Amino acid sequence: MKKLFLSMIAMATSLVGYAQVTDAVTATLQAGETTTVYYGYDAFKDAIAAAPTDVVGIITLSPGAFNNPGNISKSVKIYGAGFQDDTANNISATSVTGDLNIVSTPEVSPVVRIEGVKFVSNCVLKGSQTITGTEIVKCGFGTFYNSVATDNTIIRQSYFSGNIDGESRLATHFLVSNCYFNRIGWFSAGSDVAVHHCILKEGYYGHGPYFYYGNIINNDGSYSIDAGATCQYNVSSTWKLSNGGNNVLIGNYDKSQWTNFKTLFADGQDNLNYLDDSGNPRTWTLAAPSTYVDQEGTPCGVTGGNFPWNPTPATPRITSTTVDAKTVPGTLKVSITAVAGSAD
Repeated sequence: MKKLFLSMIAMATSLVGYAQVTDAVTATLQAGETTTVYYGYDAFKDAIAAAPTDVVGIITLSPGAFNNPGNISKSVKIYGAGFQDDTANNISATSVTGDLNIVSTPEVSPVVRIEGVKFVSNCVLKGSQTITGTEIVKCGFGTFYNSVATDNTIIRQSYFSGNIDGESRLATHFLVSNCYFNRIGWFSAGSDVAVHHCILKEGYYGHGPYFYYGNIINNDGSYSIDAGATCQYNVSSTWKLSNGGNNVLIGNYDKSQWTNFKTLFADGQDNLNYLDDSGNPRTWTLAAPSTYVDQEGTPCGVTGGNFPWNPTPATPRITSTTVDAKTVPGTLKVSITAVAGSAD
């Protein structure tokens, strides 16, 4: 295990040493008045292992690639540099191998907040008791699996290349806001699920009977939103939203009003692919943002609502970490550079 201890004051500024020799990925753990920096590919794993159980630890990950930390069964806040590279703003992503596994035990139901991290695989909530208060912000995953009962889950401004899968489990106060994903469904009866200002790419299969507000939903295929849903101010085919009159519809924008995705989006792409034709992440700006709006007048899709699409983390980001070539016996000099985050 590679680590060093720093005072809180030292972490607030750049630690200038002697000649810098190399950039290294780091995980900085703040636990009360103690701050510890772990470095190397296992730094995230080491920080999770060292995180306390009596207070909520805060872990800040530098840009770069980390090995998977294993199951997270402690209450912790995790902040990365972002889930995708942004060359225009000189941002490199924080990437972690494998799944994010948030796991409750008979003794502990962890409260986890994570922002600005890309996991190469999936996000999985599982365990032996209800998990409450999970918050996922500006992250990237494959599929989200709700494999245990959950309460007060918030997922916002995040990208999923796959689905949001309820795994036949109960989810109460489950909010997905300003996210991109394929489809959502499979929560157990009695679940309370709201989908606000998202882009739902999948058009060939249905979505669950939930509350949909201000979304852009693919209108291809022959399947509808499941019966029992409420759909307000969404951009999609109204027949697909209605499910033969079995769903409540208010203020939606039928395909006859916007013809196709090419005319809907400012970039002119006739699809809901996450990347544009040049291979860059799309901004999702509408060609007529004042026409297709929710009840409050903000644009439908991820650019509207309370949390408009912005993949850059709102928290300060560690942009570089260097280990000094010269050290005093018993110490290790490190220089850490951080920049302020974006607006939320």
